[in-house]
Amino acid sequence: MRHQKNRLLKIDTGAKKKAVYLRVLLTNLVQHGKLTTTQKRGKVVKSEIDHFFSKLLEITARFADEKDARRECIRYITSIIYGDEGKKVIDILLPKYVQEGRKTGFVALYNLGFRTGDAAPKVLLKLL
Repeated sequence: MRHQKNRLLKIDTGAKKKAVYLRVLLTNLVQHGKLTTTQKRGKVVKSEIDHFFSKLLEITARFADEKDARRECIRYITSIIYGDEGKKVIDILLPKYVQEGRKTGFVALYNLGFRTGDAAPKVLLKLL
């Protein structure tokens, strides 16, 4: 039976590999601002990055004190993003999204055609 199973969000790796792979893709997307990948992986990364930023906006709205909100955001970011890219999220991206009043739609997905090696459909993910 197909109850509550989204086949589009399935990447054919093990559960641990999938989590690590998604964290690497999220880190690269935040670091460079754009990412080229296959269509299936692009849809998964888009949903993950939308969840990531909406959770950050929820955390900032939950706390009245700015220091508490910043501390909780840093805690959440370091659990997801590898390296020092969390500073970019805290200093540049999060204030921009708060000022714009966004709730969703943090990433745009553009079709690029097909890959030359195996003709897999390519997409470009770009942070807005």
